[in-house]
Amino acid sequence: MSEMSLVPFPPLVRSLLGALLLVLLAAPASADTTAAASAPADDALMPFRLDAHASLTWESSFGVGARADISIIDKARMFSSRDELALSVGADVVFITFGGSNKIYVWPTAVLQWSLGLSERGVFYPELGLTARIKPDGWGGVFPNIGFGGRYYLHRSLALLGRLGWPMAVSLGMTF
Repeated sequence: MSEMSLVPFPPLVRSLLGALLLVLLAAPASADTTAAASAPADDALMPFRLDAHASLTWESSFGVGARADISIIDKARMFSSRDELALSVGADVVFITFGGSNKIYVWPTAVLQWSLGLSERGVFYPELGLTARIKPDGWGGVFPNIGFGGRYYLHRSLALLGRLGWPMAVSLGMTF
């Protein structure tokens, strides 16, 4: 990856963020809560969601990470009982590279995640935000974090997690 201090968002990304904001503002403030009332009793146990995952980067590096998803707009204001807009913050620590130089890199991340309920147990989400790269010898720059993922709920807030994006290529784990 090239060294850069801050990557401006391209016009397409700015347009998508603007469209997302318009959709959210157009949603009625007093949404029908009958869908939420008829949802199964598998609501989350905490007001936030935690995830632990393994990560593989596009540069063939492997590591582990964790995130906390904090709900900004919950299901009562969204379109279905499983929809949610959340701020997801956390970090990935990459420590094994398949090229032989096992250096530790830390990737702190903050993204906006829009969870869209596909079924009673399945959720798909796009996410967009920023990530930084901290190298062993110092600062590595700030980069856009773009991805898509999904959760399959096993019980209450326990779910399997899969994510595909950039700069982390694949993340697989569990949410609690």
